[in-house]
Amino acid sequence: MTTTVISAAPTRGGYGGVLRSEWTKIRSVRSTYWSLAAAIFFSVGFAALTSAITAHHYEKYSGAELHRQVVQDSFDAVAQSLSGVALGQLALGVLGALVISSEYRNRMIRTTLTAVPRRGRIMLAKLAVFGAVAVLVGEIITFLSFFIGMAFYKGPGLNVALSDPGVLRAIVATGLYMALAGVMGLGLGLVIRHGAGAITAIIGFLLVVPALASALPNPWDDRIGKMLPLQIGQQAATTTQLHDFLNPWVGLLVLAIYAAVAVAVGGWLLRTRDA
Repeated sequence: MTTTVISAAPTRGGYGGVLRSEWTKIRSVRSTYWSLAAAIFFSVGFAALTSAITAHHYEKYSGAELHRQVVQDSFDAVAQSLSGVALGQLALGVLGALVISSEYRNRMIRTTLTAVPRRGRIMLAKLAVFGAVAVLVGEIITFLSFFIGMAFYKGPGLNVALSDPGVLRAIVATGLYMALAGVMGLGLGLVIRHGAGAITAIIGFLLVVPALASALPNPWDDRIGKMLPLQIGQQAATTTQLHDFLNPWVGLLVLAIYAAVAVAVGGWLLRTRDA
């Protein structure tokens, strides 16, 4: 991983100068490009693979028989085309953790704090720059996955259009879901300050905690599970309201609260403890 050398002199230009500095740092480390490439390649690639397999399965049906099979399987073409979300959220979550933890590992955080003594400004600049990158990449992944998936589903006649009910909402909401997973990784990186620890924490929260919640006795598995990322992401990617799941926008609000808490705690620790 390459590092960016930052002058110890106070950053000029106010908040705009801090933003430019953070933008320079995030695009000057190899981990950014590797994480973003992994997020796009594996998410879109997995979605394309599952869409191709699913389309091949339905090609043997026709007419009313195809309709009955689709209804029986509760098939959702949009959700199926966005099946690579789990991989994308992990890649963005890992990148969020590395954005800050790499500075602590390389001791560059001391130079950053010398150049910009107002630590709250640093945190907000990191959040703004990384958040913008995460939203852009998240939406690129979801739109690419959707269009590739519909290309496969056109054969058996299962494709839908962006203008169909719930389609655009599902695509946009899923991209925002992945971006929030990345912001949560950034917050955990601020709290833990150690790359491996922050990565373990974000993976645990995104995948392990929901799996543990599903093992709880009924009705607690549903009550707790619907408040956790796994079910929030599933509902975001679906064009219809799933039973016992949160409304997609409410779910994203819950996830945004988790991310905000992680960033707020990390920001408080950044302001109160030594680098």
